[in-house]
Amino acid sequence: MKIKAGLYIGIAMVLIVGGSLLAVKGKDAVSQAESRKQGILEAEQTTLFYQNSPGAIAEAGASAGDSVREGEVLFKVKSAGEGDKEVLAPYDGLVDRVNVEKGDQVQAGVPLAVVQKNTYYTDLYIQESEIQQLEVNQSIDVHFPYLDQPMQVKGTVNSISSAPLFATLRMSREKGQADLSMFLVRISMDSNTDLLPGMTAEVKLDEITD
Repeated sequence: MKIKAGLYIGIAMVLIVGGSLLAVKGKDAVSQAESRKQGILEAEQTTLFYQNSPGAIAEAGASAGDSVREGEVLFKVKSAGEGDKEVLAPYDGLVDRVNVEKGDQVQAGVPLAVVQKNTYYTDLYIQESEIQQLEVNQSIDVHFPYLDQPMQVKGTVNSISSAPLFATLRMSREKGQADLSMFLVRISMDSNTDLLPGMTAEVKLDEITD
């Protein structure tokens, strides 16, 4: 009987220790999952509108896919009322789309082209209890976990602001918590030939060290 009792006690101890280890591992897994903040990679774009008196496109120096520098002449317009007018690139970037060609008649408000910045960004929703880990101009690792070969790039915290109320309510209710203040954090990074707008970007808060 003593042997059986000892055996039962030993089995019970193994089960208790094993259960405790599983609970700790489970808690760690949940903690790691909660520290991962995901957003969608976006590219900032600007539509260039013609803003002068009616005229005709005299030169169209930009094509879709061209790299451009800030201040570079993209179009020249011959206007009867104001003479020759130039349309310049607003920043370094890439021509995403061109809507006109040489000889086209244009007037104020006509979209000429769309220019995309050389930087990407992603917006993340961060809880009030976590926001102190981040600050503007902070360098941070951004992961792209769902690529065939997951990659990591350096990003910079551009801005931190209060999140819209709907985001605060949604995030709180999903977690079954009382309403918590949420913050919208924008992180920018250089464009990369391996990255495309629409990809999932991820930041791991548990990687951040003071």
